[in-house]
Amino acid sequence: MAVCEKCGSPHISKKGFRYNSSVKKQKYQCSSCHHWFVEDDGFKRMRNKPETIVRAIHQYADGFSLGKVKNHLSQHDNTEVSRWTVRNWVVKYDALLKKNLRNSAFRRLRGKSILTKKESM
Repeated sequence: MAVCEKCGSPHISKKGFRYNSSVKKQKYQCSSCHHWFVEDDGFKRMRNKPETIVRAIHQYADGFSLGKVKNHLSQHDNTEVSRWTVRNWVVKYDALLKKNLRNSAFRRLRGKSILTKKESM
């Protein structure tokens, strides 16, 4: 159950929807302080669909370069984003990745080799 972001009161009521190009979200109003808010689903203030963001993060973790992820989103999802945007998504939503994929993805972002000592010999 949602609580007010401003005062923490559990006395809220549903008051319509907020629409943007990617999703429709439920709006709430607090009965105590009359503050309007939308419950945070982890993708707050993101302009693209959550499915697109998750797909981009997983493609990068699977070994795609930032440019290849950008081109794939452009061709298959009709979503125009920059390589920098994909990089920011990877950094912001790293918790979605499994630990070993996350470590590998961050090493690639830093420009370090992902080969271990045993693999390089």
